[in-house]
Amino acid sequence: MNRGVLYIAFGDNFIEEMLFSAESVKKHCPDLHITVFADREIESDFVDDYEIIEVKHLRPKVDYVHLSPYKQTIFLDTDTIIDYDITEMFDILEKYDFAICHDLARKRDNICHQIPEYAKIPYTFSEVNPGVMVFSKTKPVDDFFSLWRKYFYKYFNRWPYEQPTFRVALWESDLQFYIMPVEYNIRSKQNRQKQKNNHSKFGPGHMTPRIYHMHADMRINQGKYDVKSLEQALKFCKENFMEY
Repeated sequence: MNRGVLYIAFGDNFIEEMLFSAESVKKHCPDLHITVFADREIESDFVDDYEIIEVKHLRPKVDYVHLSPYKQTIFLDTDTIIDYDITEMFDILEKYDFAICHDLARKRDNICHQIPEYAKIPYTFSEVNPGVMVFSKTKPVDDFFSLWRKYFYKYFNRWPYEQPTFRVALWESDLQFYIMPVEYNIRSKQNRQKQKNNHSKFGPGHMTPRIYHMHADMRINQGKYDVKSLEQALKFCKENFMEY
C-alpha cells in the first residue's frame, strides 16, 4: 500500500468510465494497486479496493483526495486512458511532494471578477489540471489540500468547479511541486477549441503566443540562413508553431 492509483467516482456513467481507465492502468502497470472512492460498491477485476463515500456535489475529489490510503498516490479522473507505464510518475516524488500538469486555462478574466485572490496571481502562474496528479502523503500536501477545500467552499456558490481555487491554494501554499510535461495530461481537440471559443471571456491575452522558439530557416546548421526581415521570421513562426 505504499503506492497506488486513486479514483473518485459516482453515478453509473462515471463509474463505468472509470473502469475503462482502471483497465488501461492494469494493462500497462499490472502490479499497481487501485483504490476507488465511490458512492456504491465496486466489483471489477481492475479494482483492488473501494471505499463508500457520500457525494455532496460534482467535485467530491476536494473532500476526499487527501484521504488516499497510499503513501504515494497517482490520482486520476475517470475520463483518463493510460497508454504507457505511468509508474515513472512516482520518481518525481524523490525530489518533490507533488506534481501536476498545466491546464489550457491560464488566468481567466471572468474568474478574476469573482475570486479576488485568483485575480492577484500573475498570468505566468497558470491554472493546473487536478485530473492527473501525483503526490506524497506529507504535511505540506495535507496543508495544501486543506487550503484548497477552504477556498473551494468559500467560493462554491460563485464557481463550483475546482481549478480556479486550486490555483489560488497552490499559489498561497508552501508546497514544493513540479509541473509535469504535457504527455501526462493530453487533452482533446474539442477542449482546446473550447478555450478558443471562450477567448472573449478569458481575456485578449489568454494563450496568446509570447515567445516563438524555432529557426526561421531550418538550414542554419548547414551554413544557410536566408531570412531577410523580422516580418519574414515572424511569419514563418506563426505558420509553423505547434498547437498547445
